[in-house]
Amino acid sequence: MVMTIVDDSGDLKLTAAPTAPAAGPDADHITLSLNDLLPDANGEIVVVSPQGQLHLNIVTDLQISESGIADSHLTADGTDVNGLSFFTFEGGMRLYYSPEVEITIATHAG
Repeated sequence: MVMTIVDDSGDLKLTAAPTAPAAGPDADHITLSLNDLLPDANGEIVVVSPQGQLHLNIVTDLQISESGIADSHLTADGTDVNGLSFFTFEGGMRLYYSPEVEITIATHAG
């Protein structure tokens, strides 16, 4: 599933939407739990930001088991993730993200 950050009257929301050209040089900062992201049938998530630079903080207790740049691959939704960066979490969920999205993975405090 392609997840896109959209601006809804000043509120940023994560939604399934088609990609659009990047706009503006300012980065937005959003913090979400990994559980807030909904993987497709194959356990894959794709995050893109049509509005320019985005810094996404993802909070989880899951460990990253792999990271890198994706080879030619289509997600269950048919999204080509070739060349996108990715993190694979223990259990197999894989998060792909486009170059304008900066991802920080953090653990729950406590």
